[in-house]
Amino acid sequence: MNETNIDNCATVANRVPCLLKTTNHIIDSASALAAHIDTKFNEQKFVGIGWATNGARQIPDVKSARFDDERTYEIRIWQVIGDDNADSTLAHEFRWVNGVGAVELTLTANTTKASSEGSESGKPYVSGWANKVSYLQHESAASDNADSASEATTGQEEDQAHAATKPMTAVEFIREEDKYGNTVVVDQLFTGEWK
Repeated sequence: MNETNIDNCATVANRVPCLLKTTNHIIDSASALAAHIDTKFNEQKFVGIGWATNGARQIPDVKSARFDDERTYEIRIWQVIGDDNADSTLAHEFRWVNGVGAVELTLTANTTKASSEGSESGKPYVSGWANKVSYLQHESAASDNADSASEATTGQEEDQAHAATKPMTAVEFIREEDKYGNTVVVDQLFTGEWK
């Protein structure tokens, strides 16, 4: 195995101390979750994905979301947070499962050393590190016109197509493992929009 990029220090600089706060909510239906988010967070944009017995569906905006409460069994909705975010919120997500309720996850930058004690001291959060990641979104061949699909794509055309595709952004929540002190990715919260 030949490792061509051995500069691992650049990825460590991307990690910032953070706090993860979880709040449980008693929410009985998918529609009630959308109404809760729209009422409480009407200034922010929330998007997501919902799973139902008739397939998974993109939620382009929670304000216009319509759910079939009889078929929907799981939802993941997150706040769209860009690099220009003014407050300390790194990620904000709601996860709902039919019959279980909802949990709200809020990941914020940890700016104080005193708060690094975490939930072990009775505080409602867990401390760790945040690592921003992004994924290249797949662009379906169906969106291409028939003429360009039959032509061979050059390397330059591929680079232009990748540049036009907006990446999906997320934040990994990393904690130190208790037994040996290794770091592990505990969770990943989305922050971007689907194309």
